Amino acid sequence: MKKILFLSVIIFSITQSAKSQDYINPLDFRLQLSGTFGELRSNHFHAGIDLKTKGVEGQKVYSIADGYVSRIKSSSYGYGKAVYITHYDGKTSVYAHLQEFSVKIDTIIKKQQYKREKFDINVFLKKDSLKVKQGEVIALSGNSGSSGGAHLHFEIRDTETEHPLNPLNYGFKVIDKISPLLKQIKIFDLIDGKSEIYDIKKLNNKYTVKDTISTNNKIGIGIYTYDQSNDAYNKNGVNKIRLYIDSTLIYNFELDRLDFSKNKYINSHIDYEEKVNSKRKFHRCYRLPNNPLKNYKTLVNNGHINIDEDKIYDVLLVVSDSYNNVSNLNFKLKYADNKFVIKTDSLTNEKSQTFYWYKKNEFSDKNCRISINKNYLYETIDFKYLEKDSISATFSNIHQCHYDIIPLHKPAKISIRANVPSYLKDKVYIAKLKNDKYYYFGGKWENNFLTTKIGEFGDFAVVADTINPTIKGVNLYPGKTIKKQRTIKYIIDDKESGIKKFTASLNGKWILMEYDHKRNLLNYNFNDLIVKGENIFTLEVEDMVGNLRNYKAKFKY
Repeated sequence: MKKILFLSVIIFSITQSAKSQDYINPLDFRLQLSGTFGELRSNHFHAGIDLKTKGVEGQKVYSIADGYVSRIKSSSYGYGKAVYITHYDGKTSVYAHLQEFSVKIDTIIKKQQYKREKFDINVFLKKDSLKVKQGEVIALSGNSGSSGGAHLHFEIRDTETEHPLNPLNYGFKVIDKISPLLKQIKIFDLIDGKSEIYDIKKLNNKYTVKDTISTNNKIGIGIYTYDQSNDAYNKNGVNKIRLYIDSTLIYNFELDRLDFSKNKYINSHIDYEEKVNSKRKFHRCYRLPNNPLKNYKTLVNNGHINIDEDKIYDVLLVVSDSYNNVSNLNFKLKYADNKFVIKTDSLTNEKSQTFYWYKKNEFSDKNCRISINKNYLYETIDFKYLEKDSISATFSNIHQCHYDIIPLHKPAKISIRANVPSYLKDKVYIAKLKNDKYYYFGGKWENNFLTTKIGEFGDFAVVADTINPTIKGVNLYPGKTIKKQRTIKYIIDDKESGIKKFTASLNGKWILMEYDHKRNLLNYNFNDLIVKGENIFTLEVEDMVGNLRNYKAKFKY
């Protein structure tokens, strides 16, 4: 019986993908998903799968096959601590948000960190210089970088192109018998830019909306949907969406492979305005003008649907996950003029200018200028600008540069005129104002204008930061005698412009302090730089505009 079961696993692996190798799981317990490949994330499609680690850090992480370590990464953000293993079948596996590396991997990266005197580094290794075997423990799982909780981020990449591939096509078994959940559809009027949302209901195991939806004569369709797997009820991403009009396939979107160079085009794929306003992420089942994604396997007329009068159209949406669990939605469309919700009119004092996605755009007013290069927008927009009065904390008026419901693919250049006292000129920056908070975007002086790059639209002004960062000891203070303690921990913070860098030393020599930005925590693990008797620890923290805080503590060990 065990042999039959083993054989069935082999057959399943082969049917999952003809290219699938004899990979083993990266964890030594049943795989449960907290995130799927291609899932809709902030500014990117998810490049791998997230695997639950029983809610804790420190689980053993295994190499899925023989290979060699080709890259080791350490960062306070993003992937945190990560290992890249190149295999001999043309694939590379990636393991991220780790707590710690195995000894032989850790030795290499720490040597480079001390050599460069930096925590955030990338180390690239030559082929076969650090080999690993299948099943070898390469790390412990963690929550490092921008991770929001203990888990293992796992990827399979094509080694030559570095394109991420769907790991669930390579034999990694997850128990999933649940079909995607369909929640809402959205009908977009592609002439007037209006839209309307319709709730999807499930009755007698069948998804429905109102029987016939009335629309204007050129529309696009969007859908809010997500997936779940057994025993792990996270709202994960779906794998494939197909749209049929009168039984003809006009749209087929499939997440089988990604391209990092095009990953931010997710903001043209989703309904970005809805994401900002309601946090719901609708897939557009049509394509905006500036969207080069290759995941549209079928796309007729860019997914645009022309609705003729006196005709009823049958619509079928088919949504599936990586294990071919499928959900269908059938409904009908017909023509009816002026059916859509009317958008709120712009403010009467706003200045307006058409910005074209396919060429460079420049706007200039007395106290504000903005420049956007070609292809930095996803579609042509009616750019709106309004100069508002300053408030007590700003050194300029507030400049409304369009609305943050419209995404920028790459940063625009903004320049704001400001009258700043000479003694504060090196302490000011351009900030985005939202919800009574200031968000740092930097700035350099060009004559009387402060200039920087902004990655999003919104309200901007010039503000100052004259407050030094703060340093607070967690387990060390001046005069302390240490006996059993094996770490030094400090909390560093800056509530104005934010922390730019820090430097720590022990007895005059640079030491590696790992930085967890989520907790503002610095941590040094004792090594041979600590000595018996008196030690001197120093820490310098600098914020984004150059304010400094220095700290010194003598202690005995």
